[in-house]
Amino acid sequence: MRRNAFTLIEMMIAITLFSVVMIFLYQSMASLDKSNRFYGEKLQTISTEQSLFKTLYLDLALSQSNVDEIINVNKNEDIVLIQTRHVVHTHVMPYVAYLVKKKHLYRIESAAKLSYPFERNLNVLIDDFGEVQKFRLYKNSTHFLLHLNFGGQDNLLKIRHLNTAIGQETNSTSAS
Repeated sequence: MRRNAFTLIEMMIAITLFSVVMIFLYQSMASLDKSNRFYGEKLQTISTEQSLFKTLYLDLALSQSNVDEIINVNKNEDIVLIQTRHVVHTHVMPYVAYLVKKKHLYRIESAAKLSYPFERNLNVLIDDFGEVQKFRLYKNSTHFLLHLNFGGQDNLLKIRHLNTAIGQETNSTSAS
């Protein structure tokens, strides 16, 4: 007698093996999806940090030395008012303010000179750089020193003025 079909036991064994393999594949896919989400969030955080540091660096390095003000709010926060050659939005030679409000660092860009406290009807563009624990800026004639706690990490950045007026100012004081 010739058999042309599988027996019931053979079919049950095949379905059981297929189910076990599918369960392991599902668990692997779930684990891969979880790790992709984790690393995606980390990459987004790194990208945000790099964007913040790049913008801060360019704003401060290209700032006009005669138009800046650092207002100490408390031991962890400063308000910084500068004019810079670095453009993020549409203004040419924008006036920029950095301030911390409710633990978030904001960059305010305006075509008009900014002063603190800010006027209500000011036409500005605002960027939110996220939560910070510390934002302090120190300045001498050639450098800024920025102490920034962003994302739980303390960062200390020394930023040199790239503006030629600073170099001329330094040379004239050393010549006298």
